[in-house]
Amino acid sequence: MKKKLLAILMSFVFAFTMFGITGCGSSDETAESAEGGSGYGEVYDAFADAVDMDFIKNFNKTIAEFGDDEAVGMRSAASPAETETAEYIKDTMEDIGLQNVTMDDAIVDGWTFNGANITFKNAKGKEQTIALGGYQTTIQADNQEVELMYVGRGTEEDYNGIDVKGKLVLYEINQEEDWWINYPAVQARNKGALCSIAMREMGDMGDDTGERIGVQDICGPADAPALAISSDDCKALKKAIKKYGDGSNEASIKVKFNADSVVTENATSHNVWGEIPGKTPETVFVFAHIDGYFHSSYDDAQGCGVSMGIAKALIDSGYVPDKTIRFCFHGAEEWGREGSEYDWSAGAYEEIMHNHPDWVDGGFCIVNNDGGYTVEGAEYKGINCAPELKKFVKSSVGDMNEAGKYEWSYNLPSTGTEDFMWARKGIPAIVCADGDATNYDDRAYHSSYDSWDYTPLDEEGYLELVDTFGKLVIDLDACKVRPMNFTARIKEFEGTLTKDAGNQFNEILAQAYDAAKALQAKMEKVEKSGDADAAVELNKQTQEVYLAFEDALVGLDFMDVNCEDRNLMYQENLECINGAIKALKKGNVQEAYDEWISGIDWSWYDMVFDEETCDYMKNQLFAKRSDTWGEGMIDYPHADTRALVDSLKLKYDEKNADVSEEIEMLKALKEQQTNYLNEIYASELEGLQKAVSLMNEYAK
Repeated sequence: MKKKLLAILMSFVFAFTMFGITGCGSSDETAESAEGGSGYGEVYDAFADAVDMDFIKNFNKTIAEFGDDEAVGMRSAASPAETETAEYIKDTMEDIGLQNVTMDDAIVDGWTFNGANITFKNAKGKEQTIALGGYQTTIQADNQEVELMYVGRGTEEDYNGIDVKGKLVLYEINQEEDWWINYPAVQARNKGALCSIAMREMGDMGDDTGERIGVQDICGPADAPALAISSDDCKALKKAIKKYGDGSNEASIKVKFNADSVVTENATSHNVWGEIPGKTPETVFVFAHIDGYFHSSYDDAQGCGVSMGIAKALIDSGYVPDKTIRFCFHGAEEWGREGSEYDWSAGAYEEIMHNHPDWVDGGFCIVNNDGGYTVEGAEYKGINCAPELKKFVKSSVGDMNEAGKYEWSYNLPSTGTEDFMWARKGIPAIVCADGDATNYDDRAYHSSYDSWDYTPLDEEGYLELVDTFGKLVIDLDACKVRPMNFTARIKEFEGTLTKDAGNQFNEILAQAYDAAKALQAKMEKVEKSGDADAAVELNKQTQEVYLAFEDALVGLDFMDVNCEDRNLMYQENLECINGAIKALKKGNVQEAYDEWISGIDWSWYDMVFDEETCDYMKNQLFAKRSDTWGEGMIDYPHADTRALVDSLKLKYDEKNADVSEEIEMLKALKEQQTNYLNEIYASELEGLQKAVSLMNEYAK
């Protein structure tokens, strides 16, 4: 699972009061509960009775044992460990009775990490060897003697007055709150460093996390090598530098360095799938991903366990589905594209775009088990889904969630899971998530603590995940008509509009609500009729409507490359620009700089890293996005504030500074962003008109 700057990720708590299809012919409506049963119906009870947690935990544990590096694990894109895992999953699918089991090749950029370490004399005078984690870059060293320097947080300022050419540079970063690894890694490369070694700051989960090594996907070039180090080992190196260095800002120590990290273009990863065949031409997909950082007992070995556990319980209970239920285990989810801002979910992208584009036709829905990690102490869980599916989700598992051990929330999807591209092709998704929980993120996410040894499993919660997402699969299969509520999508979009913009949308929004209501009535009529052929045809039509909304409204932002309605990024830029102008007119340079300009597109990074580094990252948004899920998702170049930032930085502490030139820069930027926003509004308006036309046509 991919997460970037989650503190600013827009969330949306669903209101479940709008009209629309709910449970369709769900298990609790089509079958009476056996005496003493769960109350959710005989079909579900048979499934729940067949859930084999011993099998699930053993399957989960076995996957977590695969790893390329003996010291830290790692089963990365197209690596030997990932291939071993795919073969094990394929064998298990066949063993439990899934049919048509297939292992597809997925051509991605591959990464194999066979380990890295540093040997040095510590502050106590003893030789110490420390193991390092890896980022998706190429670095080879065989007992190489090299100098190591500490450079703070790896920013442009941290390199002032020092020469790091050919040296290792050690720095500390917080990727969730400050900046991604790609910025300091490219900055270090541009300064001539041999390799970055980053200590990733994570959440505070007690005093026993000093040995934890944390990483993320690189979102950068393979020739900006980076490795990862634990907090304890970082401290040990800093103490050694302080003791044995010369005391200057160029203080360093000699170390022996080993590394075997290789990125390979056009490598072969694997996607494995098997199915329980149905009677109709439609398919419910169940996802998990094979690859993982370190041993990744949770992300996503646990998701694999949930998916395979659902498959086995359905088969063992004798369940005969109406739709085909296809279980897909994808490789290269964490990373699979070198030098791209969109470097994750590569395996799933390959599957739907190149291996099986035919799966879009008849693709009913996706249930993705990538998230919701059941660690001890967690109190919250969540479900992310397309807004059109929110009412169905609540009707299917809301009562179960209320009766369970967790407090559940229901939020919008993101780019962070591999269903995103499939949804963009027309198959909406329901995704397991952590909700408001932070236990896993703070302690284990993408780290060497993603292990049952370091982060104990909550077995009761694990069963709750299997039950919850198994019931969703059963209830989706029971629906003849895909349970889409387009009113929810329209309402969600309406909430993004400013007061000024709302007037030009009033007429089309009124038409959209009427059209959605009429289509909803048609969907409910077909569902109640039980006419399977009519339902299949209507599902093809509502897929067109869903795609029209997706194409018209969904875009990406610059900072964390997350999906949002296309107008929002430009609205937010204009808010920050107006705030900065107002502050500068009052003479408040620091307020303008810190509180407003920092929020405009790339400005935060322009404030911290040199122009060459930032230019590379800005260009990367548009270079190497073809044949990725980010293709075509950003309309215009960033709001270029480099000159503004550099100018105000010089005047930051100046009293009564003349900022008239900077105000004019902001006014020009305001005009540009206003034009962009108006063009986006026109495009959204056109897209909504298409969606309304389709809804009216198919409501007849």
